[in-house]
Parts: sequence; structure tokens; C-alpha cells
Amino acid sequence: MSKISLVIFTCEGREHLLKRTYDSFTAACNFQFDNVIMAIDGVVNTSVISYINPDLVVYGFKRKGYVTSIKNTLVNIKTEYFFWLEDDWLFHIKIDIPFYLNQLEKHSDWAEIVYSKYGPLTDVFKVEQLEENLYQNANGYSANPGFNRTGVIREAFSKMDEAQKMDGTREIGFENFLTAYYDDNGIKYALIDPVDHNAISHEGYLETTPRNWHMMSSLEKKTKEHLLVFPKPSFGRRLFMILKLMKAMLSLAFRQLISDETYDLCFRIIAVDISIKKSTNAETGNNDRNG
Repeated sequence: MSKISLVIFTCEGREHLLKRTYDSFTAACNFQFDNVIMAIDGVVNTSVISYINPDLVVYGFKRKGYVTSIKNTLVNIKTEYFFWLEDDWLFHIKIDIPFYLNQLEKHSDWAEIVYSKYGPLTDVFKVEQLEENLYQNANGYSANPGFNRTGVIREAFSKMDEAQKMDGTREIGFENFLTAYYDDNGIKYALIDPVDHNAISHEGYLETTPRNWHMMSSLEKKTKEHLLVFPKPSFGRRLFMILKLMKAMLSLAFRQLISDETYDLCFRIIAVDISIKKSTNAETGNNDRNG
């Protein structure tokens, strides 16, 4: 069997997510990887490194973004394949490494095989079947947990260096670039149909890092304007959001007294708020040294 590495990507302020992800992953996968690589963007508590005990740490002490972290990590992967694991997923299915490695070995034109957070897949995702319970991903190349062919991913990131980082004034995400590059070169990216259940769940949706860090332009500099995942809201919608937030926060405040799940959610909301304040203070230089 070909060799495969486990590559874990994380960044500052997400240690609580990373530990839960790693515990969930190791419970779902008892495979002995040839190497375990931990890629860190920014400064993290060193206890989380000891917790995972990787063979190699690719540490960017000064935060430069996810794309830069991926690029710096790819050159350090020595195996033909690697399992891509971000720090905010939970697993609800056993991970069959030998089976999916065999699929990649059978199909040299596949860049990846990833798990879907939706299950079962709808007909929208079943337009092009590649193998039994494997389909061409209708959403394009994805950094969801999954199996990747190192050389093909590394090649695409190399081409990214040569490419335009912006489309006019529009930012280009690294996944969008890889999708276009693979489509142009006849390379497939497969999605696993979980058939009758959810295989994975995205636990870090509340703490998703700013989209600026996922853009190709971050290879040169971070875009200062925050990038929304939806159209810019009107001032009226922003005022209405105040009312909705007050209602939601009041409800959560009382529910957390009797619910561990709600307490966990409240903890994460507070953690996000602290992280945003730290990031804002760092960018504006408005650090309160007396508080």
C-alpha cells in the first residue's frame, strides 16, 4: 500500500476545537499514518501540540493566512497521499483508509476524495458518478476532510503562485482556483455519498476564520475589508439584527444554566467575540495596556 500522511491544519485561538476534532478523528480512524504533520498559522498554546504529538510541526508564528500555511506545508509532505484535516470537524463514520487509497491508486486523474457534511446526497450532487457511492463534487474542489494526491495538489498551488491573485476587484478563493485548474486539466475531485447518514459535521461554523485568509491574494497581503459570504446587508437589516441578537442571547443565557450543549455554544460565542476584539486591536494598534 502507498504511504499516506495525516496533515492537520489549525490557527491561533482554536485549540478547543482542535482537541475535539482530533479526539473524534482518532476514534473514527485507528490507521497508523506514515507521518503526522501539524500546520499552525499564528501562535497557539503549546499544550495542544503535545496533545497531538506530531512528527513534524510547520509553525508560522506570525499569522499569514490559511493559503500560505497550506503552501508551506505541502513542500514538507513526503508521502504520495495525505489526509487533509482542518481543526473543526466531528466524524460519525469509520474512516476506511485502505479502501479510499485503493480508489486513488486506481484513478490517477483524481486529485481528492472527500467526505460530505450532507447525507444522503441529493440528486444535485449525483450528476456525474465516478464509482459506487462516489461522485464528482458539484461544489468543486473542497478542503473538507479527505484523501488528497500530494503531487497534484502541490502542482496546483505552484500554478497559483504564477496566477493573477484577483479577478478585477473580486477576490479568488484557493478552492475556486483549484476547481478551475483541475477542470481545465481533466482532473476529478470525488465526493463520498454517506448514503443514509451524516459522515461528518462542521463544528467550527461559528468560529470560521475570516474569508480573507482563504483568498489567493493573502499570498501577498491580507485584504483589509472583511469579506462576507452573503450580500452586504442594509442599515435597516443591521438594526433588525440587534433585536434578534438580544432575543437570542437572553434565551441562551438562561438555557445554559441547565444545558451543557448550550453552555458549550455560549462559551464558543464568547471565544469568538474575544478573538475578534484581539484581531481588531492588533490591526488598529488600539491595545489597552492598562486593562
